[in-house]
Amino acid sequence: MEKDLLEVECQHLANVVKESDPKQIEEVEKRFALVYTYDAVGMVGQNRIPYEDVKRLSQAKALLGYSEREQKEILNHLKAFEFIKKEAKEKIPFTEEKMKDMHEILVEGIFQGGVYRNVNINIFGAEHQPPDYVKVYDRMSKFFRNLEHFEGTTLEKATYAHASIAKIHPFVDANGRLAKLALNYFLMVDNYLPISIPLEQREAYIEHLEAFKQEKDLKPLVHFFKGLLIKRYEEVLKELDL
Repeated sequence: MEKDLLEVECQHLANVVKESDPKQIEEVEKRFALVYTYDAVGMVGQNRIPYEDVKRLSQAKALLGYSEREQKEILNHLKAFEFIKKEAKEKIPFTEEKMKDMHEILVEGIFQGGVYRNVNINIFGAEHQPPDYVKVYDRMSKFFRNLEHFEGTTLEKATYAHASIAKIHPFVDANGRLAKLALNYFLMVDNYLPISIPLEQREAYIEHLEAFKQEKDLKPLVHFFKGLLIKRYEEVLKELDL
């Protein structure tokens, strides 16, 4: 039933969009980009710029009271999201090189991006820890091979890409943001709306992600993302279908 509901919502939105003012659609997309950036950057707990200041920063490009890194993380994420929106619209394949480009945009002006880590890292509080750095190249090669031959729905493939990047943690930092961008790339390339993981659902998200990391069980995370996707469609329809 849930899958049917998602497809019904997709079709409903497609019909509504045809009758909607393009400026109204653009405003909806702009608001989402800000909420998504606020959630994604704030997820790790080190950068908690309030939503209203994220909005102000997106316009002013600089704000007093925040570090240079905090501001760059916000602005870079907005830029990276625009990049993958364009890539998805043009149906440009998600390659290893493309993924590294995405990472470079995320960390531009902070540290050198697009280069796999050469140190071991630990995720505080997580049961599963990323593989030893010497295994990263092999794990990423296997990931892209599996992705190429993946059999399943769009949402399942998007979730697999997201969870795999999060599990391997191929870069020193910004892996979570990168994994969320990958999730949305695969949704958008097949004409679904992108989604954001609300900060208040962080614990549930991590629990479902751990199920994949520990037991290779993707279903809890797929179900979680499907719920977020249906809710996103309902919210956008409410904004447009007045």
